[in-house]
Amino acid sequence: MQIDWLRLLMLTSITVSIGVVIYHVVAGFYHYKYYVRRAGNPETWKIQPKRFIKPAMHRNSIMVGTANLVLGGLVTGILVYAIENGLPTQLYFDVNEMGWAYTLISPIIYFVVVDASAYYVHRLFHQRWLFRRFHRYHHKFVATTPYAAVAIHPVELAAQQAAAFALIFIMPLHPAVIGCVLVYILVFNVIDHSGVELPSMWPWQAPTNYHDDHHVHFHVNFGQHLMLWDRLHNTLRRERRTYGKDVFGGRGLANPDDPGENPFVDYKGMHRT
Repeated sequence: MQIDWLRLLMLTSITVSIGVVIYHVVAGFYHYKYYVRRAGNPETWKIQPKRFIKPAMHRNSIMVGTANLVLGGLVTGILVYAIENGLPTQLYFDVNEMGWAYTLISPIIYFVVVDASAYYVHRLFHQRWLFRRFHRYHHKFVATTPYAAVAIHPVELAAQQAAAFALIFIMPLHPAVIGCVLVYILVFNVIDHSGVELPSMWPWQAPTNYHDDHHVHFHVNFGQHLMLWDRLHNTLRRERRTYGKDVFGGRGLANPDDPGENPFVDYKGMHRT
C-alpha cells in the first residue's frame, strides 16, 4: 500500500492537537485558579494542604504529560489513517446502520468497559515488578497536580491506549461515541489529579479525594472514574487499615489492635461543604 504522507500528517496533526490542547486548557485552568490565585490559603481547597511538589518536578510533569499526549495522538492518527485505508473494525459511520437507540446507549457501554479495563491495567501495573519498573514514576507525585494526570511511563500509556481502542474491533461503535468518551476520560483524569478537593460532578464520578488517596496510600483505589471495580474486588481503601508503597495487593494490612470490620472510606461524604 502506498502511503499518502500528506493525509497521514494531517490526521496525526489533528489527533495530537486535540489531546494536547484539552490537556493544557483543563490543567492550566485548575492550576491557575487554585495553585496561582489561591496559593496563599491551600487549607481551604487543597486535599493535601501541606504538601506541594517542587518546581522542577512540576515542569517535568508538564513535559512528560505533553510528550505522552503527542505520542498517544500520533498512534491515534496512524490508527485513523489505517481505518480509512481498509483496516477492518466494527466502526460504523451511518447512525441508521445500528439505529439511534443503540447509538445513544453505546457510550454508556463503551465508558463502563473502558473504565473496567483501566482498572485492570492499572492494577496490573501495581504488581511488584511492573510497579517498580514502570509505574513508580507516576507515584513520585504523592501530592497530585493537574499536569501529573498523564505523566506516566510510555509503556503504561501504550497499555492503557491499547485497552481503550481494542473495543473498536469487538463491538459496533460510532467514531463520535469514541471521541466523546475519550475526551471525557482525559478531562476528568486531569481533574482527578488536580489535588483540589472537589465533590462528584456526576453521580457515577468519584470525587477527587478518591484518586488523591491512591497517590498517598499507593496500592489501593485503582479505579479511574467509577469506584465500582474497587468495591467489587475489595481494593477500595478501608478505614483503620495500613497502606503504603511496600504494602502490595490493594487490601492493606489489618490492624491487630482493631479487629473491627473496617468499612470502606465514604469518599462522597468527605468533601468540604
